Amino acid sequence: MWGLVLAIILWVVALCFIASGFLTSGDSDFTAPARFGAAALCVVLGIAFYAFGGIKSVPPKTVGIPISFNAVSGSTLGPGTHWTWQPWLGVVDEDETVQTTTFEPGGTNGVMQNGTRACDGSLPVRIGGNFQACAKVTIQWKIIPAAASGLFQDYANQGSLMSVITNAVVIRELESVVNNVVGDYSPIADTTTVDTTVGAQSQFSKFPGQILAQMQHDIGSRIDVESVLFPNMQYPAAVETQLQAIQQAAANLVIAKENVLVNQQNALAFAKLGNPTVPQLEAECLGDMKDGMSAPTGFQCFPGASSNIAVSGK
Repeated sequence: MWGLVLAIILWVVALCFIASGFLTSGDSDFTAPARFGAAALCVVLGIAFYAFGGIKSVPPKTVGIPISFNAVSGSTLGPGTHWTWQPWLGVVDEDETVQTTTFEPGGTNGVMQNGTRACDGSLPVRIGGNFQACAKVTIQWKIIPAAASGLFQDYANQGSLMSVITNAVVIRELESVVNNVVGDYSPIADTTTVDTTVGAQSQFSKFPGQILAQMQHDIGSRIDVESVLFPNMQYPAAVETQLQAIQQAAANLVIAKENVLVNQQNALAFAKLGNPTVPQLEAECLGDMKDGMSAPTGFQCFPGASSNIAVSGK
């Protein structure tokens, strides 16, 4: 802008020289030709300052938004030096690097959102059964350079443009999409299915891809959504209690199945002895223990309390 101001000043001075050149007398120390020459020099310098004022520079990793008389003018400018015949044109630089927005326990996401206070920084969501859960979510995104002008027109008067875009576009859409994706999710039913069905995959593992695809569909024309991480959710105490019970039941089932296998193997081992006598069983037991094998729990190699000899299996 300063180039235009200097150019206007020089051109005004040139006009003054030209006017005085016509009015000056022949015996003046500063003759008419000299005044016309000075006017020509001012005109040339004015053009130079005008042209120099049209040079615009955009820093790396930013997108330049051309502003003319408080309105967006023309297409956005990429990093580097640009020249225009509009020295009055201003350029607003906006970050085009990848932004990371995270909702996690103890996080603030820059400024603690109203809803996240109940989840200590995680994202509050509704799941099946009308329970509220707290989701840990991370999204990586950046503005699309071609859409920067439109975003500037829509949100620039509301404060820091990147902060407003984060809150009004990215986070608002993320909240909506996450709630839609997990709205019918029942962690109890999902866990039960995985524990009782061979080859079953948890619904939870599909959520990040679904959220990413929906985000790209909804705001992909203005925001480049690059990735979504959705590692876990914290559930209410009632749900957590039921999940722990399911996990304990699954663990007990594994133990029971293992005990069945152990008993089957013991039965096969005893069957190989045919119809053994007590001394033969005692000898087999002692031999197994000598080889480092454990006898069944509670089994004694020398049965009977009257013998006063008892070697218990570990």
